[in-house]
Amino acid sequence: MSNAKLNHGHARVRDLGRAVSWFETVFGVVPTYRDDRLASFSWGSFSLLLDAGDVDSAMTLGFASVDCDKDFHDVVAKGAVAIESPADRPWGARAAYVRGPGALTVEFEQLAKRSR
Repeated sequence: MSNAKLNHGHARVRDLGRAVSWFETVFGVVPTYRDDRLASFSWGSFSLLLDAGDVDSAMTLGFASVDCDKDFHDVVAKGAVAIESPADRPWGARAAYVRGPGALTVEFEQLAKRSR
């Protein structure tokens, strides 16, 4: 499997329409595909597929950020609910978290600059 590359993830959501609206409002992205049971969003080579379901999947979507504070404050200003404000983390990153639709969490992670 050494040639396989991660390219998408699936998450179930109870309210697909609301989840789609959340990504459109908060991230300004529109689905690359949409029907009554499925919506697909793309960020470069990675896609998130949201499947209509009876339960919400717990999942964290992690975004590499060059400015964690700005990204966090931008999405909160667009209606995302803050879970944890930007803070320096013990693993060498500055990270912040917002509540996504359903049981999704969105993370912004800015790696610390390494000194030489």
